[in-house]
Amino acid sequence: MASSAPPDPQSYFTEHLPAQFERALRAQERAVETAQHVLDGMRAVDATIVVEVHGEGSGRFVLNIDAGRLMPGGAPAHPVVMTLVQERRDFERLIRDAGDSALGFLGGLSGLAGEIRLTKDRLGLLTGLRGTLRFRVGGDDGFAVVTHFGPGAPKEPPDTEIRVAPDVYAELQAGRLDVQNAFMSGKLELEGDMQLAMQLALAAMSPD
Repeated sequence: MASSAPPDPQSYFTEHLPAQFERALRAQERAVETAQHVLDGMRAVDATIVVEVHGEGSGRFVLNIDAGRLMPGGAPAHPVVMTLVQERRDFERLIRDAGDSALGFLGGLSGLAGEIRLTKDRLGLLTGLRGTLRFRVGGDDGFAVVTHFGPGAPKEPPDTEIRVAPDVYAELQAGRLDVQNAFMSGKLELEGDMQLAMQLALAAMSPD
């Protein structure tokens, strides 16, 4: 199939090139608008997360988020959105997976995504959750995270437990498998309150 003839200089410089510049400009404007929307959402977050790590050298950590900036504190400055409980070994595994990414750390806490930005919209979804959920990755190098949503202490046993094989967890973290397909294909094993698990999945998957 023969290729089309190139435009003549007159049409190229007076029509084609200006149109290309306009498309590139519009695309960049849309990217900036999207980034600004996410930034505004992150700056609108005021919340407290409590993390309890059990074991040698561990403790209870109160993480206050004010206008999107996280600062450790001695007491909650806002209503506690969630309380997380981990053994020291599990904490070390989670940090290893997240590396130096705070967004990866938040994603690891959910157990269902790679990186998660805590925006006002996502916070609204998390604030509506109530109950205790344990996320457990199997295998010799597996780990568990207990997350309690809302006021009060985590329940034992939890309302919901999600169990996942190591290879499936790796696919979720790498973005090769999304949460919805993992649920639908039976790669996530659920026990207990399925609604709580689904609500958490929706919060993790919700757009920024």
